[in-house]
Amino acid sequence: MKKVLCKIGIAFALATAFVACKTSDPVSDPSAGLDRLVVGTNITTANPVVGYVGTLKDLSAGSFTNAKSRQSTAYPYVTVYKDDVFVMPSLYGDIVRKYTRQSDGTLSEAGTLVAPAGSKPTCMVIESDTRGYLSLYGAGKIIVFNPTTLATLSTIDLTSYGEGGDGNPDPNVMAFRNGKLYVACSQTTDGFTSKFPVQVLIIDIANNFSVISATDSRSTWAGSINEQKSIFFDEAGDMYIFCVASYGFGGPTQKSGFLRIKNGQTVFDATYFFNTSDYSITGIPGSKVDYLQRMRYAGNGIVYSTGNIYALASNPPDYIKDRTYGSFKVDIVNKTITKLNMPYSNGYAASVCLFDNNVLFGIAGTSGVGIYSYDPATNTASTAPIVTTQGDPNIIESF
Repeated sequence: MKKVLCKIGIAFALATAFVACKTSDPVSDPSAGLDRLVVGTNITTANPVVGYVGTLKDLSAGSFTNAKSRQSTAYPYVTVYKDDVFVMPSLYGDIVRKYTRQSDGTLSEAGTLVAPAGSKPTCMVIESDTRGYLSLYGAGKIIVFNPTTLATLSTIDLTSYGEGGDGNPDPNVMAFRNGKLYVACSQTTDGFTSKFPVQVLIIDIANNFSVISATDSRSTWAGSINEQKSIFFDEAGDMYIFCVASYGFGGPTQKSGFLRIKNGQTVFDATYFFNTSDYSITGIPGSKVDYLQRMRYAGNGIVYSTGNIYALASNPPDYIKDRTYGSFKVDIVNKTITKLNMPYSNGYAASVCLFDNNVLFGIAGTSGVGIYSYDPATNTASTAPIVTTQGDPNIIESF
């Protein structure tokens, strides 16, 4: 009996040691060694302009080419979810392409979502592996789809909210929180300007897609079609949205700026509007921007953004050669804008990304084209690109 107990004890000790050894083994990271950044570039020397989307290992690469990138339209929009990159063809097509990053630095095509002709997919928000939302700027609808299979699940029709008689509120950027989908609407009848108040449609996903319309007459054209993150939530759960005021084409009475819907509310906060059009910025020609372009909320009320300085534009504007976009630190709580010591860019770049405690700016400047870096902790910026790019970098995203 003692021998049996001894053998059981030895076996138990060995098993325990084996388990202990196994639990102490490091868990492998499936993303280790994969590229960490998504970079999109516009080749402005092509006619028409051609866009590319690819991946970059990290900032130590020094240079980025389009050798492994996927060709797209000019100024494509992207959404990154886990290992996947969803590419929307801006306003130039209706096919959304899904790519998956590979260990060799390529993007492998993983499927397509074909939207109705002329619907212009503009923004994508992914809630989970099985549910995502795609705004159709040209159709006034939202496609509910499965991001894994790309199957369409349903369609949310917003055409009844269109102003001006065109039957289309022009849904653009979106954000999702606590079962609610927040949809910014341009409400333009000519494609360039809007004369209607800012509108955000709040869709209750669990309640049969019921819609609440929030409007505010202090600005116009909610969201920026060029920046999916121009609608975001702060740490308190308050929603902020940047309103572009017809990108400056609506006349001097239209004011761009930030509006807010407080957590748990469905109306805009009457006490808050950061009018960025009238704010005087030290250190830039004319002291004004007509709108902010790309942006990222960094926390604690700070947004890093690029913005168009109309005093720098030629007459008529040359959108490739003009360098009118500056880089800024925006405090949406204290309502201040500070110019950062970065070169000016054209609008085919002027992108922003938060990465490894730094802020990355994609700049097509006269002295260098590529990714520049700003360190908020030391308030220092690179004087030249830390990564040069083949083409003007309009997309920088991280996995």
